[in-house]
Formats: sequence, C-alpha cells, structure tokens
Amino acid sequence: MLNQIFTLRALSPVHCGIGQGLNDIDLPTARNSVSGHPIVPASSIKGVLKDGFLSNGSGNNTGNDDWEETVISLFGGDGSSEFASAISVGDANLLALPVRSFFGTFAYLASPFTLQQLKTLNSRIGNAEQMPAIPTIGLSADNGNYKALITENSLLKQTNHNSILLEEMDLLIDNSDDLADQWADIIAPLFFKDEEGQNIFKKRFCIVDDNCLNFCCESGLPVDARIAINKDTGTVKDGALWYEETIPPESLFSGVMGVDHSYNSKHTATAEELTTFLTAAETIYCQIGGKATTGKGFVAVKFSLTKGA
Repeated sequence: MLNQIFTLRALSPVHCGIGQGLNDIDLPTARNSVSGHPIVPASSIKGVLKDGFLSNGSGNNTGNDDWEETVISLFGGDGSSEFASAISVGDANLLALPVRSFFGTFAYLASPFTLQQLKTLNSRIGNAEQMPAIPTIGLSADNGNYKALITENSLLKQTNHNSILLEEMDLLIDNSDDLADQWADIIAPLFFKDEEGQNIFKKRFCIVDDNCLNFCCESGLPVDARIAINKDTGTVKDGALWYEETIPPESLFSGVMGVDHSYNSKHTATAEELTTFLTAAETIYCQIGGKATTGKGFVAVKFSLTKGA
C-alpha cells in the first residue's frame, strides 16, 4: 500500500455534522475527540471524491478507456459490491485555522501540535527528515504562552510594536528563530499552486502555542442562527430556530490516503497505477458535508504528489 498525503482547503463554510449537540449549539461540527480541533471526517471525503471522478467533475479524465471501471476499483462499488475498494481515506485534521487579525485582515494560525501532526504524516511517507523542527513555543519554561512566531514579511505585525492582535488576544512576537518562514515554505505549496497565492499565505502565516489555538477552536468557529418558514403563513414555524456551527473558509486541513492494488477481478491495476490515476488532477474541487443547498461545503482537495510505502 502506498500512502499519499492530501490537503483540504475550505472555500466556503463547511458543516460536517455529528447530529444534535448537548449545549447551546444545536448542530455542532465534527471535532477530534482528543484535541477538540475541528476535523473533516473520512466518511465525508471518500464518497464525494468518487462522485467527482464518476461525473468527471475532477477534470481528471486523460483518455482512459476504462475510466469508470478504474474509479470503481479505486473507490469500491455500491453496497452489494463483491470486492473492497483499493483506497483507505483518513480524517483530514486541522493544520491552520483562519483567525481575525487587527492587521493583515486574518492569520493562518498553526501550533506545535498541528505541525507535529503534519510531520507525522510525512514520516509515514518517508519525508520526515525534510521537515523543520517543531517550535518550542508554549512547550518550555523559557518559551511560554502568549507568544507568536511570524514570517519575515508578515502583514500581521503592528508597525513599531513587537506584538500582534488576534481576536481578543495580544501576543508578543518571538524573534528567536526563523521557524515560521521554514514552515510557511513547506506548507504553502501544499495548498496553493500559484506563486501569488503562496506569497499571500506566507505573509499571514503564524505559529502560536497550543493553548491559544485551542481557545480559538473552542470559541472562534462561526455559529449561524437558522429558521424554517411556514409556507402557508410566510412566518417562522413554531420552535423552528436552531444554531449551526461551521468551519470557516480558508481553514486548512491535512490527512493521508492509502492506495492498494485493485481487488476488482474485472480490472487489475497496481497500487502505483491507481495512485497515479488518483493524483493526476492534483487539485479536485468538490462539496462535502451538510447544508449544501445553502452554499456550504465547497473545498479544494490537493495531492502532494509524493508517494511512500
């Protein structure tokens, strides 16, 4: 089996629900049960990718005569299929959360924990040695909380001040190393194909301590009030008010897909051939999660084109 890193960038609010909530939010978004960070579950990803390939929505058809059979071999058939799919999709875990900034509009906020997750993914494909060191911000006695690492040409910095303002937080800039620039150079091409997009990302990239990011994930996700209208009266139905939590646009996620050989007796293909087929489009635009009719769920799924066992 070949492991392939994929990244997911939210282009609109995304709601991958978990049913009814137990607090003031009626329909919360899915979260990592350990970290509490928002995630995009694998079950929300695999089906829409398959649908995109079958409808040729990915633009990935390169003249393959048995296109549909290859897609079915990769993603599996319907519920009565006699063979398993060749792909194993993992959850997309948070890498960077967009957070409002007093300067630069917003910041892509990462933390040592989310960077460590990305480094672990690269370990699975044999690229860990190419990754920068994990920042010690918030992890050591001499580099505590309420600090931030920003890039050299950051838009987030206040002129003549050694601090940035994010949401309600005033964070001191840590200038002890250039790890923010190193990580920005690694992350930018994973999500943006063009140099312009990569430069914009780098100028807004910021690393904060885990507690700071946890706070933003807990209190900073958008919550929308929704109602249902009675078609006969044109007014709100009795009791038809609820609150939905969403992942904001520009949220960045990463995960891994494992690709095995085809189990379809009618279509033989190696793991290498199916991986090449899967990643040929490089970027696939699709819609995931719930509330699709209200414009939610548009994402860009991008493959790093780096394969490993």
